[in-house]
Amino acid sequence: MKQAHSAKLALTRAIENKVERMDMAGLLRLAQTLNVAIPTAAKAARGSDRRAQARPAQADANTLRGSGIGAVISAAEGGKRLDAITVDDEAADWIDSEVAGALDLVKRLKISRGTLDNWRNAKKVIALPKGIRNFVYPLRQFEERRPVPGIDVVARCFSTPEEAWEWLVLPNRMTGGKAPIESLRAGDIGTVAGAAEGALDYA
Repeated sequence: MKQAHSAKLALTRAIENKVERMDMAGLLRLAQTLNVAIPTAAKAARGSDRRAQARPAQADANTLRGSGIGAVISAAEGGKRLDAITVDDEAADWIDSEVAGALDLVKRLKISRGTLDNWRNAKKVIALPKGIRNFVYPLRQFEERRPVPGIDVVARCFSTPEEAWEWLVLPNRMTGGKAPIESLRAGDIGTVAGAAEGALDYA
């Protein structure tokens, strides 16, 4: 007897949960199926639902209406139109920086390979990956056979050497409109360090 009561209680709760999630239209259909008298409030709600469904949606005066995607054009014509509106992005000029491989740089600077590796590991130089284990070194970061002071401060502010070097060679309003690498070469480490620390705040 007790087991039957528990089963009945569980089934009742399951039905209640199901009913609570039904919309008004579903509840009304269920009531009609079970021959349950529909309360007056429910009838009023049903009438308002029907009126809302029957009422056509008013067009918003502020809604912009397009004219469609237009005529389909060929890939060649599309390419011409893109070329006509494309603006050259000088931000990619940093890629054209003059670089040297490790062996070439060691000869140019007259230093040992170990010294260069130590500079790279300490992030005192920007080493751009080339392949799996090789690196190339932008030459503008060296002066008098050594890395320009402050390179390591900048490198720590960026997640990759590519990001650091791009930031260093592009004009920056925080360094008077010139490339930060030029400010470092002029000895203005403090200004460049502050600009580098805040660079990602505006990314």
